[in-house]
Amino acid sequence: MLNSQVDEIKSKLSVEEVISGYLQIQKAGRNFKAKCPFHNEKTPSFIISPERQTWHCFGCNEGGDIFTFIMKIEGLEFYDALKLLAQRAGVQIKDHNLANESKKKKIFEIVEISRKFYQECLKIKNGKVALGYLQDRGISESMIENFQLGYAPDSWDLLSKFLKSKGYNEIEIAATGMTVKKDRGGYYDRFRNRIMFPINNIGGQTIGFSSRVMPGADESSAKYINTPETLIYNKSRVLYGLDKAKSEIRQKDICIMVEGNMDVIASFQAKVENVVATSGTALTEEQIKIIKRYTKNIAFSFDMDSAGIKAANRGIEMALSEDMNVSVIRIPEGKDPADCVKNNPELWEKTVQSPKLVMEFYFESIFAKYDSDSVDGKRKIATELLNIIGNISNDIDRGFYRNMLSDKLGLDERIIFEYESKIKREKSGFTNRNSTDNVQGVKTLTREDKLQERILGFVVLYPQYFQNLFLDLDSFLLNNKINKIYNLIKDAYQKEGKLNDGILTEIKKEISLQENIENQQESLSYIWNVAALGVEEKIDEISDVSKEAKTCVINLKKIKLKKELKELEMKMKDEASDENVERFDKLHKDLNNLDIE
Repeated sequence: MLNSQVDEIKSKLSVEEVISGYLQIQKAGRNFKAKCPFHNEKTPSFIISPERQTWHCFGCNEGGDIFTFIMKIEGLEFYDALKLLAQRAGVQIKDHNLANESKKKKIFEIVEISRKFYQECLKIKNGKVALGYLQDRGISESMIENFQLGYAPDSWDLLSKFLKSKGYNEIEIAATGMTVKKDRGGYYDRFRNRIMFPINNIGGQTIGFSSRVMPGADESSAKYINTPETLIYNKSRVLYGLDKAKSEIRQKDICIMVEGNMDVIASFQAKVENVVATSGTALTEEQIKIIKRYTKNIAFSFDMDSAGIKAANRGIEMALSEDMNVSVIRIPEGKDPADCVKNNPELWEKTVQSPKLVMEFYFESIFAKYDSDSVDGKRKIATELLNIIGNISNDIDRGFYRNMLSDKLGLDERIIFEYESKIKREKSGFTNRNSTDNVQGVKTLTREDKLQERILGFVVLYPQYFQNLFLDLDSFLLNNKINKIYNLIKDAYQKEGKLNDGILTEIKKEISLQENIENQQESLSYIWNVAALGVEEKIDEISDVSKEAKTCVINLKKIKLKKELKELEMKMKDEASDENVERFDKLHKDLNNLDIE
């Protein structure tokens, strides 16, 4: 049932249509190209194949179908991506009875009921103190309603009792993070005497809460506490307010990052709606990548004290390494956006329209800290700024700011360059962030991997060469999955006495029927598609297909033979037996024969 629904969705939504909603794609022959959203790259290596309804990045080796793309780009699980695409395609999901999905559905239900419970509690006598605080901060009734703010009563079990009255048991409630298990058994409500801020996923469903202790109450247990990780809430993937801000971020082509929930709400009240926050947690690389789906421009607004700057530094560093255009908003009135909006909403609206480029901000603030005329001051300024400049992924930008530092310090550019190299060497665990091979999450392939993949591409695209070029490669294709596909094709060839496109289509269809639709990148169908796509992308550069294919086969055989020779040489140091010598001579002969071919 599920396979048929997936096929129905794919028949109604083309891969290029889905991906073009997130990326700028360009026609490239029979395919489309784009810059990969999952790693930094200067030239497009992200290929979309309408014919195969797949995508693959030859830079980071990520890929799959429309479901895999939505899972990665939206940070969703398979069934959430299935629901989202089914809605776009107008397909009704009928088969939804998996245990994990049932648990998630129940968590969503309980969290939603809890949200409504907290909203109602804001209206009761004790809740009016919380309401008064929000109003004192300048938050209007419409914003309180829009962001569904609430109040958690000062009780150990009031929410628990209410949820149990709705038919949920203690285990189900605890799975939502709304309660905490006692050491001696039983549970108590996690949130007590707190102002509640619902946290929503990108689709607007409440998945958890951030909460602020009531003003004047004991803050020793933490001023803010959030829902713990659950099946539906992953704090590193969620940004407060993004469900409401995403369209405005796209339209204005900039995302304003603020520190807290109140800042987001106040900003919306001042008609500045391209604003998000992290709900009191440190900004993560995943969150930066999520923002990058909507815009390459990010402006950080934070307290101008040292703690505020320090808190923003890591986020700025990550944004720079993601090749984003980073700027800083300096608040002229009040210590945070919420205070600024309360005192002068027009001022906040005006301020966000003229953010300062982050490097200009750093140059100003760091030069103000030290005496740039003294040797010690020059060294400290250079150290701090070069550490920041080193995070910039764009070569031109990095060179520009290195030159600016050289000019402002009155030092030769070579001295700055050498000092930067020294700083890098001294950094423990230093890695070149600008190297694709070292970027976190990028999967690198060895030359042997690439050759095996390329040979498979030739096999599935040019079956007419199978007998002459590809007949006995079993022992050379060491990638288990590529070898499995190859052997299925070889078996079919031996059975039919020939190989053509029709036979290959039947083999691939049979493979697809047996595979797990949720794990695309592990599937044989996907490996088949990527291999074919890799050859197709380079086909214009190939003057003679059979010659190119033969070269790949020879090079792969050479790699394996050289490996065997090296292993045998090591073995012969301990045991130079007649058998080993004979084997050594044969390998050398085989290798020499390959050079002659």
